[in-house]
Amino acid sequence: MGARPWRLLLDPPGSAAWNMCVDEVLLAHVHTAPPTLRFYSWAEPSLSLGYRQPVPAWRERADQLGLQLVRRITGGGTVLHAGDLTYALAAPRSCPELPADLRGSCEWIREVLLSGLRSIGVRAQASPAVKGAERLDLCFAGATGLEIELDRAKWVGSAQRRTRTGFLQHGSIRLSDDSLLYASLLGERPPWPQESAKLELAEVREALCRAFARALGGQLELGSLAEPDLNLARMRHAARLRDCLAVPPLP
Repeated sequence: MGARPWRLLLDPPGSAAWNMCVDEVLLAHVHTAPPTLRFYSWAEPSLSLGYRQPVPAWRERADQLGLQLVRRITGGGTVLHAGDLTYALAAPRSCPELPADLRGSCEWIREVLLSGLRSIGVRAQASPAVKGAERLDLCFAGATGLEIELDRAKWVGSAQRRTRTGFLQHGSIRLSDDSLLYASLLGERPPWPQESAKLELAEVREALCRAFARALGGQLELGSLAEPDLNLARMRHAARLRDCLAVPPLP
């Protein structure tokens, strides 16, 4: 019997709450659903906070700017979502295509992302050890060797949540010139390279789909969420609308 095909989800732009609820459902059903690769974007400029991250001092300013706020099921600092491409990968720990440990799986995903980006001429590379620790409240202010940088600045920021049965990793790829919005929020220039604003989201997504298909031996099939997935996502979405920064329940 061959390996179980992976499910590919190419979702339209969604609200901050909906995007995070779908990722939560992928993790919650990781032991019953196919291993899944998802790409999505954001319907409105948004801020996602890490799982246990305190509410930032600039929350009021974010509200004034009309930014949607949401809390992720993964850790790390705040991410500004404004024209970026976001990926999510959910798989059981027993998945034969990926290393079972945290570092190994992060490295595997990073190398596939790099392969796809380089295939369209992006001179991205693995980031070195931690830097920019003075702004750990912001995801893109510091990088680790498990992430991706462009022009010596962090460009793809990722985070992973692991359970007894599986894991979810999602990450943001900067593709738009959101420097004015960032400066309006924080009063400083963004730490990521603005050269990436020249890339088209559809082109990057297509390149990454090809790279993951190669890495998975062609076992990547376009699909959709099953009805149980959608029902759980809708339930969580309704609750999230009542409290956008509620800590997500763990599976």
